[in-house]
Amino acid sequence: MLSVMRYKNLILVLISFYFFVASIVFIKESIVLIGLDQVESLVDAVDDTLTGVFAGWFGTALLQSSGAFDSIIVAFVSVGVMPTYVAVATIIGAEVGTTVTTQLVAVVGYFRQERKRFRTSFSVAMLHYWYNFCTLAIFFSMEYFFHIFTTIAEGGSSFFSKIPCLMEIPSIFSLISPWVDFVLGYIPAWLGFVAGCGLLLLSLKNCEKYLSATFAGEVSSSLIRSTFGSTSRAFLAGLAFTMLVPSTSVMISMLIPLVTTGVIDKGNYILPYILGANIGTVFDVMLAALATGNPAAIGVWLVHLTINVVGALIFLPLTRPFSSLVNRINEFLTFSKKRTTIFLVLSNAVPAILLIVGILY
Repeated sequence: MLSVMRYKNLILVLISFYFFVASIVFIKESIVLIGLDQVESLVDAVDDTLTGVFAGWFGTALLQSSGAFDSIIVAFVSVGVMPTYVAVATIIGAEVGTTVTTQLVAVVGYFRQERKRFRTSFSVAMLHYWYNFCTLAIFFSMEYFFHIFTTIAEGGSSFFSKIPCLMEIPSIFSLISPWVDFVLGYIPAWLGFVAGCGLLLLSLKNCEKYLSATFAGEVSSSLIRSTFGSTSRAFLAGLAFTMLVPSTSVMISMLIPLVTTGVIDKGNYILPYILGANIGTVFDVMLAALATGNPAAIGVWLVHLTINVVGALIFLPLTRPFSSLVNRINEFLTFSKKRTTIFLVLSNAVPAILLIVGILY
């Protein structure tokens, strides 16, 4: 019976991946029908690196999926409605936005429990948040002052444009999803865009859901526990698990009950797992970029890969001191529920306010 359920879940995973690819086609075709100028006028509100970073942060927090948000961004780039430098900035900001899910899991699950239990659960969310916040500060500075990641995106675009077979991928995806053009013939283009974004988000969520169910159970729990014995094993586990279940938020949130109940130790191996998970989540965005067949979109995906790989290279040697520092910050923030609440409100409201101010002024 268990095997039958796993096969059923795997079939549902494949179906979810199919609709994920179809959603990219849906979004791209809808933008073309709406008119590039009209969509560009909407996107123009986010017109520089600073507002781009906050748009990525806030947008990903709303969607609760960096994969979904980044996939929409590469679709925008592929049809030319978003400049590369703005897309790069949103990709950098999205890395922090995806930490909201783990914060919510920690708070909702344990906010009413005793302080020690909550402190333990919140430590995982804080490692996720502060790592991504620190890399945002580093990479934003590199992009803002030296345009390093825009250069990487443009260089990648130039390189990928020399691979003619990439241009054939969109026609293949369009061929296997002919219903998209049929549907767009009967609904307004703007509704097609909204439906495409909704389908993208739903397909990714279902993929996470059914893959998680496939690998659920005592065997999977034992496998996860066994990985936290060394830095390299934890890193490779985060990478492998997130390639299978394409969601950093889901795979890191899974650690919260395991750490809180003492199944795995709140030691120095949580951060390497997070570093690996961040790299593992780039593959769904790669699929979205390939579905567009546009070299500029694939160049933006290359930035997504680069910031996660470089971030891992910077912080892997700093695992112990950084984890120790974050634990001290966590003890301060969880000293009272008032402190925790203030932090959560400020860390999520400030980027939204700065985004609005940046757009208006």
